[in-house]
Amino acid sequence: MTRRRRLLVVSLAALAASGCLVASLHPIYDDNSIVFDEALLGMWANRESEVSAVVTRGEWRSYHVAYTDRFGTTQFTAHLTTLGGARLLNIRPQDGQERPAFLVATNGILQVSVEGDRLRVREPEYGAVLQRLNAGKLGVEAATDLKQNILLTAPSTKVRSWLAAALADEALWADWKIFVRSAQ
Repeated sequence: MTRRRRLLVVSLAALAASGCLVASLHPIYDDNSIVFDEALLGMWANRESEVSAVVTRGEWRSYHVAYTDRFGTTQFTAHLTTLGGARLLNIRPQDGQERPAFLVATNGILQVSVEGDRLRVREPEYGAVLQRLNAGKLGVEAATDLKQNILLTAPSTKVRSWLAAALADEALWADWKIFVRSAQ
């Protein structure tokens, strides 16, 4: 299977999955907020969900992430950013890859916390974000697609401001998922 076809299959599988996405059109970081934390590097596994991630050093304070689930392995580029006392991982399809026409690479949003050999990860709570968007009370420009995936369309500075407020609102975040460092 060609790389382009595999990317399309993975994209379609993600869209067909029961969980819907909250992503941003623009990155959630700026040059001043990017940090690099060696503690994120390594192999991480969540046995409950049967998923794993291998995080390696990328170019210019970035990470390469190989995420493996029941559909296979998908490659991402990620940047770690700080917002107040929180750390957020901006994750998007691997940089440098040609994409088919009409396929737009978006920026996923994950709050992360490394505590020794445990990596805690959570994402925006899709249902709460959708409810506020539909009620006109989200507080940031956003749109949905045919599958009701949510795309924050505001510029990076506005998305960061919204995220700063959202971090104080537990209703806007899903439960933490725990990944444990594995030794290969």
